Amino acid sequence: MRSFIIFLFSQSILLAFIAGLVRLNRIGKSYRPFFLLLVIGVITELINRYLIRVAHITNATASNIYALVEWLIIAWQFHVWGLLRSQKKIFYVFLILPVVVWVIENIVFDHIREFSPYFRFFDAFLIVLLSVNKINFMITHDNRNLLQRPDFLICIGFIIYFIYKIIYEWAYQASLFGQSDITTNIIMLFGYINALTNIIFAIALLLIPAPQKFTLR
Repeated sequence: MRSFIIFLFSQSILLAFIAGLVRLNRIGKSYRPFFLLLVIGVITELINRYLIRVAHITNATASNIYALVEWLIIAWQFHVWGLLRSQKKIFYVFLILPVVVWVIENIVFDHIREFSPYFRFFDAFLIVLLSVNKINFMITHDNRNLLQRPDFLICIGFIIYFIYKIIYEWAYQASLFGQSDITTNIIMLFGYINALTNIIFAIALLLIPAPQKFTLR
């Protein structure tokens, strides 16, 4: 029953995915990477469900691969929003550094079949920093109601999710040496945090404005 409840929470990504489909004609280039992330997320959740419940094997490999793809797409999304757009060489260095960490951890040290933590800590930390930086830029350069901005809400969702993910990864690694009430509760609450952020993402996608129509006078 606990596994099924966790699965239901994980499928809350469908809320954001459906919202993206509803606003598909409005997504455009500004939010295309984010919607792609949702599509891959939905597929990954189905794969994880199959591996665990049908094949009865660990989903660690699929999860590790998704973590890498997730980083690449989120970095791409921030690049679309303006991150180092005029300094592409620096952006590519910034993009590749976590990939190097992933390759060393999962390929060189052969931890691809385990939920190895180092890349997950690193990329979650970077995504939080990127989100905070984006929000600070919006606060200082835009006087509009930020709660009506999809990119603001997406960044808020990223901050909530990835800060908790750092805590979750700590709790998971600690639980391998012996579970406690604290680590168990942190691990169980992750499903609720996942559902909350997916609701935020769904709202953000529904707030994407219609493309402006330009007319010649």
